[in-house]
Amino acid sequence: MVRGVIFDLGGTLAAPENHLADDALDRLNAGGLLRWLRQRGLQVDGDFVEALVDERRANEVKRARVASEVTAVDALRPVLQRYHLPHDDGFISEAEVAFFQPELLTMRPLPGAPEILTRLRALGLRAGLASNASSDYFVQTCCQRLAFDAFLDPIVSSAAVGWQKPDRRMFDPFLSAWSLTPEQVVMVGDTPAADIAGAKRLAMRSILIQGRRRPDLSGAGARPDAIAADLFAVAGTLEQWIAGAR
Repeated sequence: MVRGVIFDLGGTLAAPENHLADDALDRLNAGGLLRWLRQRGLQVDGDFVEALVDERRANEVKRARVASEVTAVDALRPVLQRYHLPHDDGFISEAEVAFFQPELLTMRPLPGAPEILTRLRALGLRAGLASNASSDYFVQTCCQRLAFDAFLDPIVSSAAVGWQKPDRRMFDPFLSAWSLTPEQVVMVGDTPAADIAGAKRLAMRSILIQGRRRPDLSGAGARPDAIAADLFAVAGTLEQWIAGAR
């Protein structure tokens, strides 16, 4: 019987307003960081934004090839150093906060997010979040801003754990915290290679949110147990599975 549900964050529970692409978000964030640096009285060349965006893109290529996470700090530190700016740990932490502020302001709950989280609580199910993200600060703060944190425990990011989905080390914290077996947990996400394949490796059930896209399900272990157009459909599927187990 289903007793716990793990959600992805971006594209599953929340998304940027106007669905900005990654490049646009990085440029928006880098511009915000540039303003923050200048407000602190630091002299920064105008090409700083493009340099940081390029570093982020290079890191995206790298993180697609490895199971371990490549963090936002891995992009911020070398660029700050290249421009002869402070890059000690304390300054980097503040810069990470400044970098992600513009993107955080764009994040909105996707339709059905508050409803499904409220419904799962009413049904007595555990709910948590596992996000492949370059910043744990971003994931935790986004969940707080959108009031998801009241429903989700634990909230796990790959930046904090050090490993990306589909690595099982992204899922183990939920099984341990909830004292559940994989067969009692469902993964809900929008990325077959990460969310669905990760669930399959542990024998969890999975629901893929397809939306308007036609995802590639040809990869090993990437075929979900159910496909849903949105979170309202996800809720319906979960309730069917729960009712069927009684």
